[in-house]
Amino acid sequence: MKRRRGLLNFFIILISGVIGAIVGHVLKDIVPILDKGLKVGTDQLSANLYLIDVSFSIHVNITLAAVIGILLGVLIADIGRRRKE
Repeated sequence: MKRRRGLLNFFIILISGVIGAIVGHVLKDIVPILDKGLKVGTDQLSANLYLIDVSFSIHVNITLAAVIGILLGVLIADIGRRRKE
């Protein structure tokens, strides 16, 4: 049961961060600081096997709106945890 709750909390925090980043991007003309952030990630890693070409890259955009969304997600997850106790 604890593992399921932890997985649910993870997804709540992840989704709230994504929603926060989307809201920040939509409101960037009104409040430009919400869309300012840091881009962290890897360049393209690839393996060419002549039959299959595999490429991998990942980038994470950390913006102020995403951080605010993550913090709200943590609060929501904590409220949900306290109600179940």
